[in-house]
Amino acid sequence: MYVEMKNICKKFGSCEAAKGITFGIEKGKLTALLGPSGSGKTTLLRILAGLEQQDSGDILIDGKAVNGVPANERGIGFVFQNYALFRYMTVYDNIAFGLKVKKMEKKKIRERVSEMVSLIGLEGLEKRYPDQLSGGQRQRVAFARAIAPKPDLLLLDEPFAAIDAKVRKELRAWLKEMIRKVGVTSIFVTHDQDEAVEVADDIFILNEGNLEQTGSPKDIYKHPQTPFVAEFIGTSTVLESLTGFKGFEDAAPGKKAIVRPEFVEAFKSDNQKFKSLLHAVEYGTVENIAFRGSYWEVTLSVNGMQLTTNRSLERRDIAVGEKMCVLLYRAYVFDGNGAEIRKNKLLEGVDIEAL
Repeated sequence: MYVEMKNICKKFGSCEAAKGITFGIEKGKLTALLGPSGSGKTTLLRILAGLEQQDSGDILIDGKAVNGVPANERGIGFVFQNYALFRYMTVYDNIAFGLKVKKMEKKKIRERVSEMVSLIGLEGLEKRYPDQLSGGQRQRVAFARAIAPKPDLLLLDEPFAAIDAKVRKELRAWLKEMIRKVGVTSIFVTHDQDEAVEVADDIFILNEGNLEQTGSPKDIYKHPQTPFVAEFIGTSTVLESLTGFKGFEDAAPGKKAIVRPEFVEAFKSDNQKFKSLLHAVEYGTVENIAFRGSYWEVTLSVNGMQLTTNRSLERRDIAVGEKMCVLLYRAYVFDGNGAEIRKNKLLEGVDIEAL
């Protein structure tokens, strides 16, 4: 592993920001530290950077321990949430700052800055000041400044937080492409799961100072290992039990179940497409319909519990209060040993995806 954190602990008063966290990151990977506010993700990033000191544990970069090594000697580039550009420096001077600190020759500084400006697509703006740039342009300059000295590791603290939604989406793809071109091992902090899924090669999910799960975006979504991960990734509904649903009567009572929208199908009883599945349905009432741009999010009341499903805009309109057939065909069930996927036994042999 290129970056390793071993049994990292950190307290701020009575608050445990890191509770013995251990993980490793491969060279060249773009990794997201994902979690809600207060989960410890920014603390870990700052410990890695040397801006915060862990109470215990070891940090290794390329096999070398960096415990106690000053921040400016760790070979790390850092992009802050608020960019932290020098207001009275031009684009050129901001990018050149780290190179001048390293006392690089002026000619090499000019060449490197020119290379960086071309990389981030801001040719012709070298003499502008930060307040003359858009938020997206400032973020690009901050990125260029961080990688200009050719760091061994790049850290980004919520790099898109200060940018409006449209530009943020554009910059996600841009950042991933830039890091691929530069080839630098990178770690970024975010609380936005869509951002993590779209940008990262791997995701490390944190909660209350604990590392809940690591893996690729697809693996984490399809195979959550804890109730927190299943609820945090994607849109989920928590059920106290599955025993009230047909096909799940043998589900152990007391085990929490988590249902994703794609595990639920809602339709009218006269829908010929699903006529052969009526023996497996429950009956529910539409409680709420929310327009999500490319689909309707439908909340249903079924056996005193709420379920959510997504409905294509191409299907016929439904209304609040309407009675529907509700088919639950899969759920995550959790106990103390982890998670298992339970399938509706009445649907064995049925290819739901083909309907």
